[in-house]
Amino acid sequence: MNLFNTADICDETDDMQIVDPIFKAYGNNKKFSGKIRTVIAIEDNSYVKKLVDEKVSGDVMVIDGGGSLKCALLGDNLAMKAFENGWSGFVINGCIRDAEIINEIPIGIKAINTMPIKSNKNNIGEYKKTISFANTDFREGEYLYSDLDGIIILKDLLQKNDDASSNDLVPYKTITFTKIY
Repeated sequence: MNLFNTADICDETDDMQIVDPIFKAYGNNKKFSGKIRTVIAIEDNSYVKKLVDEKVSGDVMVIDGGGSLKCALLGDNLAMKAFENGWSGFVINGCIRDAEIINEIPIGIKAINTMPIKSNKNNIGEYKKTISFANTDFREGEYLYSDLDGIIILKDLLQKNDDASSNDLVPYKTITFTKIY
């Protein structure tokens, strides 16, 4: 369970990057977080597939597809494999496909849009590079938090702060709204 809200985190700290709001939400998990793993994949998802095949514990793959709208870098098969291998989500500077099926998979995805054409498979790409898009620098090993309000990047893992006097931790809250009809 993801017990954070990006709006609350923004209210509590200035030590973060806020990603420009250019992405649409896909996948059945609209709230996701984890350690950033970066990949550069311009119109070729070979390196995305290799990284998806790794077993992880809640990492988030950030894919720099150069903002290309010519093809999809992620489809339903890779999204399902990512879920099975422990990935919590993706941020894709590019497109996905199979959105209707992906929206049933318990994974979080932010992408620019959809495109039914699959990508090339020429084994071209790079890992572990700092990548920049959406007015943000994504660094391997930093932490990404995403919900329907937006995406933020923190250098360190967000931890629950039960003690308000501690200055070492970023507090977070779960807010529940009740409508009366």
